[in-house]
Amino acid sequence: MSEIIRFNSVTKKFGKVVAVNSVDLSIKSGEIHSVIGENGAGKTTLMHLLYGMYKPDSGKIFVRAKEVNFSSPKDAIKDEIGMVHQNFMLIDDFTVYENVVLGAEPHHFISFDREKAKRTVAKLAKEYKMEIDVNEIVGSLSVGLQQKVEILKLLYRNASILIFDEPTAVLTPQESETLFNTLRKFKAFGKTVIFISHKLKEVKEISDRVSVMRNGKLLDTFKNENLSEIDLAKMIAGREIQNPAAVSSKKGETILKINDLTIIGDKGIPAVKGLSLDVSRGEIVGIAGVVGNGQSELEEALVGMRKIANGKIEFKGVDIGKMSVRKRREFGIGYIPEDRIRTGLAPIASVLENVIMGHQNEREFSARLDFMKRKRARYFANQLVNEYRIVCKSVDEQVGTLSGGNMQKVVIAREFAHDVDLLIVSQPTRGVDVGGIEFIHKKILDMKKSGKAVLLISSDLDEILLLSDRIVVMYEGQIVHSTSTKDADLQKIGLAMLGMRS
Repeated sequence: MSEIIRFNSVTKKFGKVVAVNSVDLSIKSGEIHSVIGENGAGKTTLMHLLYGMYKPDSGKIFVRAKEVNFSSPKDAIKDEIGMVHQNFMLIDDFTVYENVVLGAEPHHFISFDREKAKRTVAKLAKEYKMEIDVNEIVGSLSVGLQQKVEILKLLYRNASILIFDEPTAVLTPQESETLFNTLRKFKAFGKTVIFISHKLKEVKEISDRVSVMRNGKLLDTFKNENLSEIDLAKMIAGREIQNPAAVSSKKGETILKINDLTIIGDKGIPAVKGLSLDVSRGEIVGIAGVVGNGQSELEEALVGMRKIANGKIEFKGVDIGKMSVRKRREFGIGYIPEDRIRTGLAPIASVLENVIMGHQNEREFSARLDFMKRKRARYFANQLVNEYRIVCKSVDEQVGTLSGGNMQKVVIAREFAHDVDLLIVSQPTRGVDVGGIEFIHKKILDMKKSGKAVLLISSDLDEILLLSDRIVVMYEGQIVHSTSTKDADLQKIGLAMLGMRS
């Protein structure tokens, strides 16, 4: 295979932070090339340089043996380079088809040809087996469906160099396999795929070659066949990575009781239908299921962000159905949402301001006349940055400028810093590197060990199996399967996630 992309001594700095440090990298035409590393290692920044989102401070980038100096992604797209971003680049108020064709709209004379756009996008979705209504408003879609819109945008532009940044972070195992089949088709057609992921099992499954980055530098590039997942994890973290040991704890009193709960979704129809579930102290209950089967609506109802249509939610023996979000947090409920950008963070606020949210009214941080004790807040924020290994210039940096994994660590740090009795945690390690996953899993197990209750919602079955004491499967807003983890049957769980009986 001939070389299609070359980075020659490419460097990019943000202030005093060297995000990409003199990188030399060659990518071949028609290969699937994975780029891996810790959060903040420079993977995404390197691809943003290729995609025209940033300009290198020094060094050169060559595409098809020609030096390129893209001023914007529009230039990269003209050169048949497309990118599916980890953090969605979508307009919530637009429909699916409007988002897909944005910037490359079909026209009839001088007018936007909406019908042609709908037909083209619908045909594309059908061709790649992406079940989605092209007329839906993107802001009303689940995270998983929004990811499909991003992929359709790339396919619509017929890119021959395809960059995927954590594309399976919101997909089920079945959806991921469908995506991998699509990537293999791209390769068979001679397209080049650059795959950024923290899921080393996927990297091993899909890659021809793997490049490892650490602290902005390229360590080396390897043939996939010569590596194991253990080798990759050790190179990424610079140390041995181990799954946390099983934690035994005495199951205590039932702290959360959900009885016959019905929740209306954004489409005006029930998203959760007559669901009953309980969680006890010293227990982790895992909810598995394909994204979009009521999990989001359930977690929003539990924390007070969505009204319930019927049923009851009891926490510590108290009906909290009409309690505000703030009151529920003060009463002992912590929440790590599935979408860190839209729900978990204020992207334009600083790291300090984000980690202090929810703590700002506590006596430790609150002074008279609603002024915050800035010195104490800064000390607290710096403690969390160090403990959770959040890579940032300082606690004054805008949180929206951090890598996706480091944004997730900010949310995780804030919620674990609360003294809660129940933690509702959704997709806790999405976009987080192997070292961060190890750390977060240990924190969740420590909560269980200390007698706290955890409701874990995850599309990562390995994560559910590793951490949970009990597993329930949600399908179309109902619990369709329940088992203890020790008796779990992967085939039965997988079939239940698809609404099928074994």
